Amino acid sequence: MIAEKILPAVFIAEMKSELGAETAETLLATLSGSEPETSIRLNHRKSMDAEALYPGMTPVEWCGSGFYLEHRPAFTFDPLFHAGVYYVQDASSMIYEGIVRQLTDGMPVKVADLCAAPGGKTTAMLNALPDGSVMLANEYVASRAKILKENLTKYGYPEVVVTGSDVTRLSALKGYFDIVAVDAPCSGEGMMRKEEAARTQWSEGLVAQCSSLQREIIESAVKMTAAGGYLIYSTCTFNTAEDEDNASWIADTFGLEPVDTGYAGKYGIRHEVKGNVPCLRFMPGFTKGEGLFVAVFRKPAEEESIGGAKKTRKTRKTGGRESRQATDKALLQLAGKWTGGFGTMRVHDNRILALGDGSAALLDMLPSDVRIISAGVEVGETKGRDLIPSHHLAMSGILAPEAFPDIPLTREEALLYLSREAITLPDGTPKGYVTVSYAGRILGYMKHHGNRSNNLYPMDYRIRTRIQN
Repeated sequence: MIAEKILPAVFIAEMKSELGAETAETLLATLSGSEPETSIRLNHRKSMDAEALYPGMTPVEWCGSGFYLEHRPAFTFDPLFHAGVYYVQDASSMIYEGIVRQLTDGMPVKVADLCAAPGGKTTAMLNALPDGSVMLANEYVASRAKILKENLTKYGYPEVVVTGSDVTRLSALKGYFDIVAVDAPCSGEGMMRKEEAARTQWSEGLVAQCSSLQREIIESAVKMTAAGGYLIYSTCTFNTAEDEDNASWIADTFGLEPVDTGYAGKYGIRHEVKGNVPCLRFMPGFTKGEGLFVAVFRKPAEEESIGGAKKTRKTRKTGGRESRQATDKALLQLAGKWTGGFGTMRVHDNRILALGDGSAALLDMLPSDVRIISAGVEVGETKGRDLIPSHHLAMSGILAPEAFPDIPLTREEALLYLSREAITLPDGTPKGYVTVSYAGRILGYMKHHGNRSNNLYPMDYRIRTRIQN
């Protein structure tokens, strides 16, 4: 039996006033008396037969790579989850993949996700981006930025720069991005079915506070959007102050043109309840997923686009300074061999990075006061004349197939490896660095010494709970 969730009385009254009695009754009944669905989205660059993952999955209607599961499994104990084969995400948020696919028209683009953690909408957009596109993923809160980096590392797209900065600093990249996404911090009404904290912390004051913060972030986002480019604004809430009112404010204040994505009225997705800016409303009881509000805008093409920083602006190198130490050319050549010649190599401290054209250009444009968390693909760490391969490279799509011998693992062995436990590699395993894999998907590295092997899975990523059989 499902325990009824107690919703704030003022919230109930607000929904009845703003949505109308009939719509509000359906929404409120679903929020208080049902449980969330479980859904995953496949990583198309690491794709595999969906039915091989979890039998009985059913498609998410608005996202071709999204699926509902019959029940919520223990994802922690699925090696393919750690390999980045799929991302666990609420189905409503998967709309980002379809929207961005519409906006790119098959051409490589520059994209910024300004409130990116934990990475769900970022990876949904990466699914839709043509190869050669570049993504700036920013998260101001340090603890959340760490999770963002981990999730993007596992997803494996190489042209990503992760930053942890106030968006006002990033706004110096005026007119640089073809698409800017703002999944804004909000009052979290759309999470009330899922999280008790969303119900207990909600207040009218929180709504007002969030609405003001959202507008501050949007101001920077508009500056960063190229002429003819697109701004995507979303929240996981239902009230019109954070949703339709802000959407109208964007159009009126900045002269941005609202874009009709064509999704409203399909699959149970509702349209705006106030104003004339076309919006998408995902609401439990009408769609299978949690709450989400989305509006898309286009910046007029006649506005002059700077396309990044002026030449007179001082640019920066990785980590705030260009490395000055001499790096053994043999190690750089080895890094190039491991990556199949992808991009260009840069050295920061004792790390070698592989940067595609997009991430290299973006990195050089970032203001010096922006904190860079990761850029491109970390190939390895230099120690003397040795190059230790990075887990980032193992997860990326640029690791050359012939770079390391690969050792397939059973599920039991894979879970031990992901827990950073010792496992025994088979006889005949060559000495040195090897990759280990499960079901054809790489999990990471080990170093084999002949009579023993070192597990090199990152300590921060390891499974910390008891393994289930």
